[in-house]
Amino acid sequence: MQRKWLVLLLIVLFLIEGTVMPWIIPDAWQTRIVPHFVFTVILFYAVYRHRYVGLGLGLIFGLLHDIVYYGHMIGVYSFSMGISAYLIGRLTGGKRIMFGWMMFIVLLGNCLFDTAVFAVYTLFRVTHQPYDWALLHHIIPSLFLQLLFALIVYVPVRRALDGDRKKPEEEEQ
Repeated sequence: MQRKWLVLLLIVLFLIEGTVMPWIIPDAWQTRIVPHFVFTVILFYAVYRHRYVGLGLGLIFGLLHDIVYYGHMIGVYSFSMGISAYLIGRLTGGKRIMFGWMMFIVLLGNCLFDTAVFAVYTLFRVTHQPYDWALLHHIIPSLFLQLLFALIVYVPVRRALDGDRKKPEEEEQ
C-alpha cells in the first residue's frame, strides 16, 4: 500500500470515527466506547512495515485527534499514539505475525494507548478515577470494538501491506 493511499485510508477512517460511529454506538454506550480505527490501522502498519512510520503516523493523526476532538490537553493523543505504535512495532521486530498474534497485538496496543492517555490525564490531575474503574468502564468496552474492526480489516490491510513488500523484490529479479 503506497503511503498516499494509506494516508487517504487513515483520513477516511478518521472521518468515520467522528461522523458515522456516534450514530451506530447506542446512546447508553456513547461515553464508554471510543473507536480508535485510525490507531488500529497504524498498528498494522507499524507491525507489518516499519515502526518509525508507525511512530510518525501516530504523532500526526494523534495531533489531529487532539485538535479536532479537543480534549483537556493538546498532545496527549499524539504522544500516546506515537509511543504505542513505536513500542508495538519494536516488540514485534519486523517478524511475520500471524492472525491470532496480530489480534492479540491489536488488543495490547489499544490497551497500551488507552492506558497512556489515562496515565497522562492522571498525572496532570484531569481525571480522579482509579485505573481499575477506567479499565472496566472505558478501556475494555472499547477494546471489543477495536478487535471487531481489526477482524474486519485484517485481510485487506494485510494483503495491501504484503503486496507492497513483494513489489521491490520482483523488480530486482
